[in-house]
Amino acid sequence: MIRTAFSTVSCPSWTLDRVARTAAELGFDGVDLRTFGYDSRQFVNDPLMTSARKVARTFGDLGVDICCLSTSIRLDAPIRPHVIGRTFLFDQERTTRQATQLVDFASAIGAPYLRVFGFEVPEGEKRATSVRLIAGRLATIADHARHRGVTILLENGGAFRTAEELREIADMADSPLVGVCYNNAVGHAAGDDPARALRTLGRRLHLVRLKDYGEQGAMALGEGNSQARSFVDAMNGPAAFDGWIVHEWDAAWDTSLAPAERVLPQAVRTIYGWLGANASGKAAGRLQAAGAV
Repeated sequence: MIRTAFSTVSCPSWTLDRVARTAAELGFDGVDLRTFGYDSRQFVNDPLMTSARKVARTFGDLGVDICCLSTSIRLDAPIRPHVIGRTFLFDQERTTRQATQLVDFASAIGAPYLRVFGFEVPEGEKRATSVRLIAGRLATIADHARHRGVTILLENGGAFRTAEELREIADMADSPLVGVCYNNAVGHAAGDDPARALRTLGRRLHLVRLKDYGEQGAMALGEGNSQARSFVDAMNGPAAFDGWIVHEWDAAWDTSLAPAERVLPQAVRTIYGWLGANASGKAAGRLQAAGAV
């Protein structure tokens, strides 16, 4: 069964308690928690500003899962100069260490996934070199995640936007603890076909980040041209996706967008309407009881 969540990118000014209560009230199965690291105060609900025990209790008491700890970590920093850099490192693996620390936090709050990015091919670097570097760092982070109940998810973006590009890196990392988080809008902009993308990613795909865009920017699900409905239909087809759909509304980056309290109720009704019988029983049952589906 497919489970649903929303990202706290939609509500950066909400407290964690409000996030959890809204998820429970609207019928979402979980929440995707965005973090910018231990020193950040960018989001009121950044979980790293609170003890892991309190975060877990806030959501657990309401029966809401934390589906992912989503970070800004990108694994593309080149090692320069090549020979000396690989010998002394000069702190060029700082982001890898940050990621392993966040694996521990994700484990402590009960989040099964930690999201990272590959991102760009640095100027003067060969693409193959960057792919090997990113894959190696993914493998290192995944090795730390062993026995911690956390899988590392690589999300598409930057120079690695398509399903094929994500699959290439994930396969090169060669770890059962490396998976993929696929942003449908990014993939659509890169020319991906929804059904083919799902087939390409296969069992590597654990989480889909669902959003819709039009010429003027973010739009309600089903109103844009990012093939959000087609992607959900493909998940209901032969691909038989069994993971998380995370609705992302970019209010944190675009303050002109409608507030989350106006967008999320419609989003959850739309998603469950599209999913039909493949929706999780827990949340869909709440909506059906309320006559919303």
